[in-house]
Amino acid sequence: MRKKRGLIVLAVCLVVLIGSYAVLSQLNKDEEEPDDTPSKIEISKLEIDDIVEIKLTNEDGEFVFKKVTDKASDDEEKETYKWICLKPGDLNLNQNHIDNIGRTFSSLAADLLVEEEAEDLSIYGLKTPQAVAEAKLKDGSTVTLRLGNKTASGESYYLMKDGDKSVYTVASFHGNRMIFTESDIRDKDLPKINLLAMDYLYMYRQGHDEEEIEVVPREISEDGVQYGLSIYDLVKPYKRARGIDNAKLTKDMAVLESGLKIKDYIEDDVEDLAKYGLEDPAMHLIIKDKENQLELFLGDAVDDETIYAKTGDSNTVFTLNKSDMEFMDIKTMDFIERFALIINIEHVDSVVAELEGKSYDLSIKRRTAKNEEGEEELIETFFLNGEEKPESPFRKAYQALISMMVDMHQENTVQGDPVLRISYKLNRGDQREELVELYPHDKDFYVLSHNGEKESEFLVGVNRVETLKGHLDKLEEAQLDEE
Repeated sequence: MRKKRGLIVLAVCLVVLIGSYAVLSQLNKDEEEPDDTPSKIEISKLEIDDIVEIKLTNEDGEFVFKKVTDKASDDEEKETYKWICLKPGDLNLNQNHIDNIGRTFSSLAADLLVEEEAEDLSIYGLKTPQAVAEAKLKDGSTVTLRLGNKTASGESYYLMKDGDKSVYTVASFHGNRMIFTESDIRDKDLPKINLLAMDYLYMYRQGHDEEEIEVVPREISEDGVQYGLSIYDLVKPYKRARGIDNAKLTKDMAVLESGLKIKDYIEDDVEDLAKYGLEDPAMHLIIKDKENQLELFLGDAVDDETIYAKTGDSNTVFTLNKSDMEFMDIKTMDFIERFALIINIEHVDSVVAELEGKSYDLSIKRRTAKNEEGEEELIETFFLNGEEKPESPFRKAYQALISMMVDMHQENTVQGDPVLRISYKLNRGDQREELVELYPHDKDFYVLSHNGEKESEFLVGVNRVETLKGHLDKLEEAQLDEE
């Protein structure tokens, strides 16, 4: 028992000793390692809201920015402001960049005090500063900063403030703000387009046909026929309007939704557009949504990565990244709905397919009846050549008819007798019949004709007809008791 008590006493003493050592170690550490992190040296400290005007002078010229009430702001709870350019002219400014110049005045601290009462300013590039920035405040006072050379490390600039003879170094981003060029301070954002609310798209490319897309109303009128799945129609360059593959088009044009950005401004009020290839532009784009519109003309290439451009409402020439405009090279066949003819089955009473000497007459009889709840419901009965057929194989056969795709855009004159003839009888619309025919071309393709036209624009692969016949034969074999 005595031995056990002794062990407990020793354990308690050990804990006390460890705790004491920890406290003493910390005290010694505090004495031996004082916090010697240098505090920042304040050069300029003021309320950014007090700045009413900024004047910036550097190698690119003299700029004067004035803060005014932003009447277009949606914030009704407080008065908001924006910057306008008084000099060199009425430029569309990048508001963020001008705000950042203001932030340099409102909170500027030195990394290092280099020299007090400096006499030879030339060694710092401050005898003739590369930039001078002046902030005018609400009370009429001004704060002026003068920017010298970069330091040897390249990570900071030498700087002085009027009224203070000391030379400091400041973080490079402060200096970079003071040497902004006219191109830097201008807004480089072009209008963003909501592709899901697109109203209109026009694309022209030298060496290609014009392409024009217009919105098709989502709501089909009571007497209208629904052709295709798209909400858009391509009305050029083909004779007949064709639907658009929305997913494909919006994916390729996603850059317009995130917003195109100007790379550099080149020249304002250009009189000789030919020197940039913009008198006869290589490409022309117009796109609109419910709120915004963007019109661009694209000219000569500057280099492998850049191209000259201008908007439709200005003769200011700027550059864009070529990669951002790659969607202009999209092939028409890549984004159209390639159905030979697609019609909503609800708008069709019958369709007759004549192929290889056989006739497949698909028809639908519709009536209404009251269900168990006493509500009117539509009852559809499906027939092939007058014989009632199960719904599933009937719909699959109809799907095969309207899913037949064109494979190539090529102009041809129809010759010979049709290999396939599909005639639709509609229950609405001004035109109650539609006809699709395929004529011989070569061993791989047929020529597509619509409503008896003799001049065709598309070819259909022979394998598609073989697939269609397979579905029609399955419908012919189907029996009612199979469902």
